[in-house]
Amino acid sequence: MDSRELFDLALVVLAGLLAYTETFGFADPRATLEEILAVLVTLDVRVYLVLGGLFGIAFVAYLVVYLPKKDARSMRS
Repeated sequence: MDSRELFDLALVVLAGLLAYTETFGFADPRATLEEILAVLVTLDVRVYLVLGGLFGIAFVAYLVVYLPKKDARSMRS
């Protein structure tokens, strides 16, 4: 991993921690995890299908748009 990827990973972890503490505070983590799992279990299957579809579209766009540009840049260097 280069330094940019480590920095991006640190930002994602920090944003996740901030979002968690903003939403649930500093309560018991086990209780809040159970609340999160209970909400996820009660979601309709269509929500998972839509989220899976959006993830699939983003992944295909990454494969088709970003990777060829990255490969072309690395070939020039």
